[in-house]
Amino acid sequence: MNRIIITAPEAYHARWREAFQQGGNNPMEIQPLFMPLITTTPMPHAEGLKALAEHYEAFDYVICSSRRAVEMLAQSGAAALPSAGKIVAIGKDQDAVRTLMHVEPTLTEAEPSMMGIVEALRRLPRLAERRIAVLLPEFEGLPTPSTITRFLEALTSTEAHIETIACYRTSALATKDFPMAIETLRHPQNAAIALTSGGEAHVLARILQMAASQGTPVVLPIFSFGPYTTQCAKEAGLTVAATSPTFRSFDDYVRFLLFNA
Repeated sequence: MNRIIITAPEAYHARWREAFQQGGNNPMEIQPLFMPLITTTPMPHAEGLKALAEHYEAFDYVICSSRRAVEMLAQSGAAALPSAGKIVAIGKDQDAVRTLMHVEPTLTEAEPSMMGIVEALRRLPRLAERRIAVLLPEFEGLPTPSTITRFLEALTSTEAHIETIACYRTSALATKDFPMAIETLRHPQNAAIALTSGGEAHVLARILQMAASQGTPVVLPIFSFGPYTTQCAKEAGLTVAATSPTFRSFDDYVRFLLFNA
């Protein structure tokens, strides 16, 4: 049995397990091993989130950067407010909008990425007159991934009225836990590492640097969930073996991993 190290935060592990169960043909009997390199923590009392709920009707669109952002929006009380045609989410996170907000998300035809949302917005009339809230994490122990900075730069260039709201915290794995992570990565049954975000890539690069400094580098192929994560990984100094060409859901990624790992 070969193992793929999944570096996604714990909040996504149930979706990963389901994706592997539904992944179909698995002749190598590849199994996931979860080693989260980042954690996501709700910020239900964030001032910006409360202000959004109080002035919800003033926004034309609310962009949720992740499933966690959708969850925080629902917990803010916005689920009880009119949201038709307002909420934008990425890929499979649109299902969370339907389940938690009880409305159909908008811009569902967009590429499942932050930049895909920007391109979909650019096709709308009178975009400069729109007011848009963007729900994002704040980062602790790691820099803001370039996927987010480039997204915000592109969104600002549309001249729409943009308000960013930190609604949960993304934290890096503590340095004191790096030795345990290195031990996990050195297990002989490991076949590959699967990244899902730029934050994970940043932490993984630091862990691999520590392992190399000990004289025994970790040598495993690194797979990436789409081109944007790959770009962050390369910026962190990682070499990506292969990038999933489809990145709408973990189902897509798991099928890619089972075929390529």
